[in-house]
Amino acid sequence: MLTVRHTVAAGMLSIAVISCDRQKSAAADSSVAVQTSIQSEIDRSLEATRRKDINTFIDGFVPDFEIITPEGSRITRDTLRTNTLRDWSIIPATRDLWMRIDSLGPVGGDTAVVYTAQRWDRLMLQRDGITRDTVVTTQKHRELWRMTAGNWRRAEVKELGGTVEVNGKPYTQ
Repeated sequence: MLTVRHTVAAGMLSIAVISCDRQKSAAADSSVAVQTSIQSEIDRSLEATRRKDINTFIDGFVPDFEIITPEGSRITRDTLRTNTLRDWSIIPATRDLWMRIDSLGPVGGDTAVVYTAQRWDRLMLQRDGITRDTVVTTQKHRELWRMTAGNWRRAEVKELGGTVEVNGKPYTQ
């Protein structure tokens, strides 16, 4: 026989379950919105690379940004800018360039962890400034993104490994 106590308890349990489902749904919606926003910023960065627009490219990184290489060395935003301009000066053409989000790690407040995969197929000049090589690189990243001034920006990138091919052959440094 159901008592008032049982009926109230069942009702409260139903409310708790519905509330948890709504919280999970809201969190999932929030993660989708974060991923969509970050992918949009990644796409903006890729377009800046294609156009060799250094100001738009660098704008996608917070001032205290760092890249951590597989060897453990650190590259600052200023060094990234210098290296990018140097590299772009010997890249007459980008044939294909993409980066996708493979997964989203923890998202909280103004930070998000993002795992990405990238592929860049480009023509690069040799030292003679005339001969061109086809260079294709792939790279996986663990990226820390930070919301600043209403936009997501990269705060840290850890390179997880990738490949380099020159003229269709594996290249090792």
